Amino acid sequence: MSDQLLTHPLAALRAALGLSGEQYLDRLDEVHFALGYGRMAKGRQKVSRWENGVNCPEMPARYAMARLHGIPREAVAEVGWPGFLLLAFADDRPVLDSPWTLAGTVTAVGAAARGGSMQDRRGFLIASGATLTGLATNWNLALAAQAEASPVLPPGTDPVGTRLAPALLDTLEQRLDDLRRLDDALGGARLRQTAVAEYELLEGLAKQTGQHGPLEHRLLSLLAESARMCGWLQFDSGHHARAQRYYVTALRASASAGDHQTGANTLAFMAIQVYSEGNPHDAVGLVRTAQDATARRTTPRVRSMLHARAARALSKTGDRTACWRELDAARTEYARGPHDDDPAWSYWLNPGEIEMLAGSSALDLDDPRRALTHFEQARHVQYAAEGYARDHVLYLTRTARAHLQLSDLDAACAVATDAFTQNATLNSSRPSDALDDLRAELAAHRHVRAVRDFLLLSA
Repeated sequence: MSDQLLTHPLAALRAALGLSGEQYLDRLDEVHFALGYGRMAKGRQKVSRWENGVNCPEMPARYAMARLHGIPREAVAEVGWPGFLLLAFADDRPVLDSPWTLAGTVTAVGAAARGGSMQDRRGFLIASGATLTGLATNWNLALAAQAEASPVLPPGTDPVGTRLAPALLDTLEQRLDDLRRLDDALGGARLRQTAVAEYELLEGLAKQTGQHGPLEHRLLSLLAESARMCGWLQFDSGHHARAQRYYVTALRASASAGDHQTGANTLAFMAIQVYSEGNPHDAVGLVRTAQDATARRTTPRVRSMLHARAARALSKTGDRTACWRELDAARTEYARGPHDDDPAWSYWLNPGEIEMLAGSSALDLDDPRRALTHFEQARHVQYAAEGYARDHVLYLTRTARAHLQLSDLDAACAVATDAFTQNATLNSSRPSDALDDLRAELAAHRHVRAVRDFLLLSA
């Protein structure tokens, strides 16, 4: 079976059955006929057109798909195409539908890492719209319930097996911090297996956590951050279904730990995936939930990060006024200075990064001149390319796009060449995809020598 990512639920279901498009259509035709809808019109490209979004199957064909894959008939109309197909992936249900309790968290934690090669190849979202909203709401409610729970165990009390000690948790926390720094420099594809190994180590410890206690909560917070990192690395590699499984697990673990900040950070990273691959309005909702839950429970730096992430999501919706307002709020909060309680994962935020995010937002809002102004401002404050190779290539690519939109082809190609050269040492799908998109935009200008040279270099 090919390792190519499967970017549509139907493609993933076909892969699970080991069928080509024509073979799948033959199988579907038999079900279609058995349901009393007669024989289907067949064409060599029919299934591929469904999977590529060129055409949508008619309702009888959808009902036949539901029967073939064991999906309730009513879901076809209630959920719509192609969302109802997601109900065929049974391994997602424990992650999405388990109770928001400690026992439910343990169930979801184990399910997140399962699935095998087929599931790892799903390059599409498994939760959107009302499902995403419900997950964010349940996280918030679970945090509130955790705050009202019965008293925790005394420090050091271990109901089973391995005793949790502060020194052990310190070591595990340092390992996660090292992994974050490696991701900054190397990108997701090289670190996915390492991150999953760390997650499985923490999962094994969490399985023994049947009650609430200070050290148990700290372990669950580390597990939440580990799951968040796995989700990020899977997203960075284009594995969107698997990324969401880890993200939702991170939300559950943070809720069981009563950890508002780690959960809010997870929602912010979920928003990146959603505004990149789904509906940006859903992404705005995720960040708003994070902001509401942490309004009086977090540090200025974390509030700044959430404002900046809200701005990026809003830029994708086209809401210019709200976007600039959130960026102003991000700068104001960051100016309040560092705090002793700043979480370790917030280290990446600085004024330069905020300006880079502002430039990216301006580009999405069709204001390339303003984008270049922000990118230039970033280089005059604390933005550092060293140690953040993937992000630097992304920003170079966006800078090149801004020059292209202003018809400055020489500048666009000079920056694009720099981005391409630096990307050669990375193994991350996001900057590579951004460069591919840039090449496609530049192709219309191949009669210009600078463009032609870049296209030859990057071919």
